[in-house]
Amino acid sequence: MLATMNRMKTRMTLIVLTAAALSMAVAACAEDFTPPPVASDTIIAAIPPDFPPTYSQNRQTGKPVGFAVDVMNEIARRAGLKVVYVFGQQWDEVEHLVLSGKADLVPNLLVDDARSKLFTFTEPVESVPVHLTVRSHESRFYGIIPGIKIGVIKESVGEHYLKGIPAITIITYPNLHSLIFELLSGQIDAALTATPNITKLANEAGVGDKIKTVGEPVIDGKRAMALRKGNLVLAARLNKAIEGFVGSPEYQALYRKWWGTPEPYWNARRVTGTIGATLALAVLLMGGWRYYSIKRLNAQLTESMAKLENAQKTLQEQAALLEEEIAERHLAEVNLAVKQQQLEEVNRSLEDHIATTLKELREKDQMLIQQGRFAAMGEMISNISHQWRQPLNNVGLIIQNLQEMSEHGELNPEILNHEVKVAMDVILFMSNTIDDFRFFFRPDKEKSEFIVNKVIEKTIKFMSPALRNYGITIAFDAEPNVCIVGYPNEYSQMLINIINNAKDVLLERKILKPRITIRVFRDNALAVATIADNAGGIDADVLPKVFDPYFTTKEPGKGTGIGLYMSKVIAEKNMEGRLIARNLADGAEFRIEMPLRGPLQVAAHGGAFQPAS
Repeated sequence: MLATMNRMKTRMTLIVLTAAALSMAVAACAEDFTPPPVASDTIIAAIPPDFPPTYSQNRQTGKPVGFAVDVMNEIARRAGLKVVYVFGQQWDEVEHLVLSGKADLVPNLLVDDARSKLFTFTEPVESVPVHLTVRSHESRFYGIIPGIKIGVIKESVGEHYLKGIPAITIITYPNLHSLIFELLSGQIDAALTATPNITKLANEAGVGDKIKTVGEPVIDGKRAMALRKGNLVLAARLNKAIEGFVGSPEYQALYRKWWGTPEPYWNARRVTGTIGATLALAVLLMGGWRYYSIKRLNAQLTESMAKLENAQKTLQEQAALLEEEIAERHLAEVNLAVKQQQLEEVNRSLEDHIATTLKELREKDQMLIQQGRFAAMGEMISNISHQWRQPLNNVGLIIQNLQEMSEHGELNPEILNHEVKVAMDVILFMSNTIDDFRFFFRPDKEKSEFIVNKVIEKTIKFMSPALRNYGITIAFDAEPNVCIVGYPNEYSQMLINIINNAKDVLLERKILKPRITIRVFRDNALAVATIADNAGGIDADVLPKVFDPYFTTKEPGKGTGIGLYMSKVIAEKNMEGRLIARNLADGAEFRIEMPLRGPLQVAAHGGAFQPAS
């Protein structure tokens, strides 16, 4: 842990020293800066050199780069303007360049009341939340509380906001690198700055897991171009270009280039967690109802047994009375008639009670049967959701691709027909998945002869868009015409389960160049398919249990634990083969063995299957 902290401090120190050197160079140039003569269609933009990824100065070329620079250039192009950039060391110097007339605008500045009194702002070009950021292990600070020591960028919106809050300590820094270094080294308790900027810088420095945001955004900020007060002509010219650019596909492409693609709220983890919680609640309620019903029926049965014993005791007492009064025949006959009547009433009561009890027991049986159906339905839903998740993602990617191509004018009938065919293939695959689940455990399903290569190619075709979206490459190497007899859809489901499992492990472990390799070959009388990844392998204590039902190493709500179990059932019970797992040098390998089918294999081996040892 100490070594890790030292490495992190060394890395951040180098970043801060580099940033400081760059800032001093910029400061030296800016002190005697005189704006160059420019034409009427040229504007001067003042920017800081060290606020990535919004602004930066390229170390080799000295030119400005960043999201705000790219946005400024495109808006200027649309407005028929040219841009010349000048650097100010800190935010107050950048603002002074505009206020003193040495520059025309700041391309991207967070709007607040103090700045609105100094500048004329254009329409917003970006929305930016400002959170309170603390160290990831910190639990004392849940907001801006008395006694807290908060770091901010000098003359930033964060500093303006905190100046009106008593009982706190405000420390200013010249740039973002210094701010995050002081936070991680414990010199300050928290930082108040633009959340996307500090998060991006921390991730690029390899310390993204060392910080976190707390609570709701302190400021829901808007960034706009800041012009000298009263420069309404230039503002109107820029606003017209901003209106047509912000939100366009070109703007979104620039945003993704510098900030990355934001994760959707309803991702696989949240969907799986919601479904899992719902199913768990249903199982809990059914279990409670079952316990209550059995307890109530047991109490009623105990009461019935007690009544039956009392009735038997009554009969014995009546028989004794008859023996004692035998001398008095008439009285005995009268008494006997009375007792017989009483006995008949008791019998009728017993019969009624027994009938009622039997009815309740039948209702109990019906309830248990219904609960069994609910459990089966829950398992079916879990299985279908497990199998449908990937095809649904693929359909979503196809639709998104069509939308982007349409927006860029790249969509033509040929591409549309191709994408529609791919989507219909995925939908047909999902329909076949439902049919296969309906007949999954029925012994009378019909097997068919199929070529393993084609089934795997079809499966890869369906899953490739989602894998590419996660940056995972998939390689396929196969001997030609490897043929087996079985269920093609179930074979494909088995592959999907194994590939999805490999994908989850690759993403969870954040492998730098994630890869899945599939091979198909003949091994004596066997048709063998191997699926291998480079995720580092399976822990030794986990490997013997990977095919157990409902066993998972994932966090609660992230996995059902039935995918590999289903694959094991398909391979060994439904298709008379074998599925095994082992570790390779750089990852795990799942090996599917099936008996070969075809003229050569039948002649050589008599159609018999001998599993590999």
